[in-house]
Amino acid sequence: MRLLMVEDDTGVAETLAAFLRRQGYVVDGAGSLGTAQEALLSGQFDLVIVDRTLPDGDGMELVLGAKAGLRPQRFLMLTAMSGVEDTVAALEAGAIDYVVKPFEPRELLARIRNALRRELNVRHEPKRFGPLSYDADSNSFTIDDEPFVLRRTESLVLAALIARPGAMVPRETLEARVYGYDRFVNANSLESQISRLRRNIAGRTDRVKIQTVRGVGYCLSES
Repeated sequence: MRLLMVEDDTGVAETLAAFLRRQGYVVDGAGSLGTAQEALLSGQFDLVIVDRTLPDGDGMELVLGAKAGLRPQRFLMLTAMSGVEDTVAALEAGAIDYVVKPFEPRELLARIRNALRRELNVRHEPKRFGPLSYDADSNSFTIDDEPFVLRRTESLVLAALIARPGAMVPRETLEARVYGYDRFVNANSLESQISRLRRNIAGRTDRVKIQTVRGVGYCLSES
């Protein structure tokens, strides 16, 4: 299960992320509303844990944006705003749960598990680019309707590229998609993933390639 934690307090974010990773979750972090919005547009998350008071806005905007069609998500609010009206507003906007700081980690873990049981009941249309197809619901690829199996990191890169078929995807977006928004990434790490992915694609078809936009990012292209 992959979680996005939207929290600008570095101490809280690091402590909570470490706790959740020990429970077996993959946790990405975003310290601002803008970073979280970019993450939700370029990645798939099973649950978004979001603070209300962020340096560039109210975390409620993420919930309202998803409700308006940005992308369906499960949201759990984790905030110091403890008023009844705040709780009611968040739940009516579409948040699954509302947890007030300070919190007991075991209780938060139980609430996370409960939130993850909630069905989204959303069906995504497969993304297609030439002979390549991606089904976000099953997180699977095909080439010419035959299964195309990849390592997890390569799959994350290709999913981000096919989400914007033919358009340039900044390398920072790809790095965040694969390694998280709060991790230091070695300059050569993404290049090695791209190189391995290119070889795998070339072994199946010569009709799709990954083009480098030098110094900026990458994009899919058709031969």
